[in-house]
This record gives sequence, structure tokens and C-alpha cells, in this order.
Amino acid sequence: MEIDLQSPSPPTFKNVTVLGKDGHPIFKVEGTAWGTSWSWRRKLIDSAGHHVCDFRHNSFDIKNGWTVEGPSGQKIVSLVHTAFLKKGHAAVTATVRTTAGEDVSVEMSPRDRAALLVTIEVGGSTIASITKIADNRYVFGDPRDRSVWNVNVAAGVDLSLVMIMAMCRAEMGHVWKD
Repeated sequence: MEIDLQSPSPPTFKNVTVLGKDGHPIFKVEGTAWGTSWSWRRKLIDSAGHHVCDFRHNSFDIKNGWTVEGPSGQKIVSLVHTAFLKKGHAAVTATVRTTAGEDVSVEMSPRDRAALLVTIEVGGSTIASITKIADNRYVFGDPRDRSVWNVNVAAGVDLSLVMIMAMCRAEMGHVWKD
């Protein structure tokens, strides 16, 4: 699937459409208007129009964390930017609360210095990869901040989880302009 990100100013993205290989929408992300949310809250909506979850930044969090809440507001995932010097600037650890009440650790790690390719792993097994296809640099005459990402997901993996990780990676790219 490819993710086409279009960003307003300031450098965070607002609306996203996620397309499958066939070009049909899988998810939409709808953000709030600039200045209405300190946490940059976005809603993840599936192709049937159902609200899957909310993705938001933890505002003034020193660890640069994000939270994912289910449609009823319960916290289901927390994401924390991992140590820069040990794992690189795009490393994130997510703690996912399963329906059975267990916490599962999901790791996103860069595979190159610029983090153009990151992998997502659970228990040492790669479940997905995220590759930056087009850069999000400003182009003269086009006010959009645009980037395109390609996401490959192993069979049987929850696409919404991978979408959350991709949104986190894209957010870092937009804020840091890399």
C-alpha cells in the first residue's frame, strides 16, 4: 500500500489516504484544524467509514510519545521514541494492549542512516516494512508538504497497527523534514 501524506502548516500532516495495491482506499486519516488540538489528534477510519482509533501526540512529553485510543477512548497503544544514539532517529517502541489484557512490545527500527527504510518487529520477527518513496520537501509553487510511503505487511498482521506505526514514522519525517 502507498500512503500519500499532505500536510498543512505547521509541519504536521492532517489528512491521509491509504491505498492498496489495486488503488482502492484502505484507510483515511482525518486531522483536526490547525490550532484546535495541542496533541495533533487524528482519526483513523477504515474503508467502510468506521472509526478505528485516534492517534495523538502527547503534547509536551519529554520522551516524544504518542497515544492511540480506541473509538470509546480507551488507551490501546502507547508509542515512545527510542534512544537516538542507540537505535537511530526513527526508532520507536510501541506497547500494544491486546484484547486479552496483555502488553506486547512492537519495535520500529531504521535499516539505514536516513531511515528511508524501517522495519516493524514483534518478538524478533519482521511483520512489516515502511519505505519512503517520495520526499516531503517543499516545492516552489506547491504549498503542500507531501511524502509518499510504501508499506509491505506480512499476511495475518493487523493493518491498523501497521498504519499507526507508519503514521508515527511519517509524523517524525514531517516534523524533522527527513
